[in-house]
Amino acid sequence: MIEHNHEWDAGELGCGELVLGVRKRLRAHPGQILRLIALDTGAAVDLQAFCNMTGDVLEAVDPISKTYWLRGREK
Repeated sequence: MIEHNHEWDAGELGCGELVLGVRKRLRAHPGQILRLIALDTGAAVDLQAFCNMTGDVLEAVDPISKTYWLRGREK
């Protein structure tokens, strides 16, 4: 769907673990896009709230495949 630089399959990880893992990966690669697979039912809400707080961007969501594309903010 969207070109990306990195991928992470977070599986069933929930809110806290999911957000910490996303943060770590986005901070390691500022300005790049992470393709994330997250099966937790609250992932879409958690990721949007995370981006609202951090300045990262939730570029796209595919609810069928539970895939999210996030762009890390520049340093």
